[in-house]
Amino acid sequence: MTEEHRNLTDADVAAITDALEKRMTERFYNDIGRGVWSMVWKAVVVALVGIAAYGSMKGMK
Repeated sequence: MTEEHRNLTDADVAAITDALEKRMTERFYNDIGRGVWSMVWKAVVVALVGIAAYGSMKGMK
């Protein structure tokens, strides 16, 4: 078996780094989006629980 040595050109390296940068940027923004939606969901749940507690306390009077 013979080993074949392949060299990367500058264009190959640039294409690889561009693809990696694009993928990392997309993952970063997806993670931020998930974090924001998580915070929004928690705020909605807290608001609903607060409204329910307020209604419960108002009904006791």
